[in-house]
Amino acid sequence: MFHLNNTEVIYSTMTQPYTYQPTKNVFAMDGMVGFEQVDPTTFVWSIRPGMKFHNGDPVDSEAVAFSFGRLEKLYRALDGTHTTRTGFAFVDSFEPTDDLTVTEHWARPNADAPVYRARHYYSFLNPRVVDEFGKFEGSYEHADGTVEDVYSVQELPHGSGSGPFTMVKRDATGTRLERWPDYHKHTPADDGFVEDGPYIDTWETRVIPDQTAAKAAFLASDLDVFAPVDPLELPEFDGLDHINIVELPAGGRSSQGMDGGKFHDKRARQALQKAFDYEGFIAAIRPLGGKYAAPITDLLPAYQKLSQSDLQQWLRFDPAEAQALWQAADFVVPVDNIKVFMPTGSPLQHEISDFMAQSLEKALGPIGITAEVEAVDGNSWAARAVDRSTDIKDWEILSYGDGAAGGTTGVPNDSSLIHYDPRAYGFNAFNHYLESPRPEIAEGSATIIDMLNAQEAETDPEARAVLLTELQSWILDNHWCNWGLPISSVSYYGFSARLQDQGVADWLNFYDRRRESMWLQKG
Repeated sequence: MFHLNNTEVIYSTMTQPYTYQPTKNVFAMDGMVGFEQVDPTTFVWSIRPGMKFHNGDPVDSEAVAFSFGRLEKLYRALDGTHTTRTGFAFVDSFEPTDDLTVTEHWARPNADAPVYRARHYYSFLNPRVVDEFGKFEGSYEHADGTVEDVYSVQELPHGSGSGPFTMVKRDATGTRLERWPDYHKHTPADDGFVEDGPYIDTWETRVIPDQTAAKAAFLASDLDVFAPVDPLELPEFDGLDHINIVELPAGGRSSQGMDGGKFHDKRARQALQKAFDYEGFIAAIRPLGGKYAAPITDLLPAYQKLSQSDLQQWLRFDPAEAQALWQAADFVVPVDNIKVFMPTGSPLQHEISDFMAQSLEKALGPIGITAEVEAVDGNSWAARAVDRSTDIKDWEILSYGDGAAGGTTGVPNDSSLIHYDPRAYGFNAFNHYLESPRPEIAEGSATIIDMLNAQEAETDPEARAVLLTELQSWILDNHWCNWGLPISSVSYYGFSARLQDQGVADWLNFYDRRRESMWLQKG
């Protein structure tokens, strides 16, 4: 799947090195008890002693090195996935140096590596379970020419993980996770963890396709978490003692990916940039407040230095300029109709895509350009999004994300440089990659990869902020690859009144289920 929302299973049934909370700048240790940056390209882990997988196998350095080292192999065997490859693309090897020590050897420095390692990609996976139950996914060729078969375990057989819960149910209605009695201790227990394991015994996730039905279940006390809440529906929750509605910063993303096979000339992309009515969009789609979106979220103020007025220098509606740029642009493949391609589902997503098509046709219609929206089921959308069987897509703009809510892991790449990276989404979905048959795209890819590598290698925050501002300016100048539309200014999350110590900030950085200190108030 392109975007598989399975972290409620992964984070609960598996162990990760630690959590990272951007709002506190705090690492809370889980499967590791320590780490050290020995030199700019050597990173050493100390694994928590005494951990076991659910089938009793030990969690040791061999298992951890296997788990981390297979990411690049899976990526290559599957010919590109949604995985944030830039989190491990700089690593030469993961070496088990003794029973509880793993050493990472890097090809180049990376300032984000510690934060990357908090992501679910770095879960500990039992190699013996992969050997026994693994499904063949493809082959990986090593630098020396040897070829290795690569296997996956999509169903997570018993013994795959070592986390606080085991999965006892997974079907079309949802999942049920139950506390594992032999879970390892956290001594001492860092923020969000509990020495003897989680207070909550069972987590159930229900699949409720209809948002109205999900809201009704929350109002009826059948759900403990309902997020995000539509701001226009806030009055429905007033005066309800069994519900807490929490206002949080909005760090969401509403993206429009462009096909580099067709929009290889930057003037064509710049024409699209100037053909969108940003203020009209905010008025129509963000009635309670909207803000312009930069390539990096403003939830990372140490790195995001572009103001709203700065962004409006690029993100402005100018039909005359759009028409002139379009007519001056070179098209290897002529474009007379712009198809905005989206997955069915969220009504807000449909409104966003419709507004995009209408705005583009309003601006470019006088020179003969039309626009339309095509909506298909999520699986079909994902398959066509990442199809690279030809050098062009069967769509012009890929629409995804409603920008209503969202958070950050603390990594600029995740929030949201990955959408512009020729080694990530640019390669997977948008035909903006280094090996592109379009010379302009290949040249631009080389330029931005150098800029991405330079900022990731800079460990001084102030110096890095300068590099990130230059990088974002280049993206906006070239309207490279992807396009962030205005997002909501604030977001709202709903929790039952009985759910305590839920760590509100954790719900913005994807580590919510890893907060073992959550508990349920009785009565």
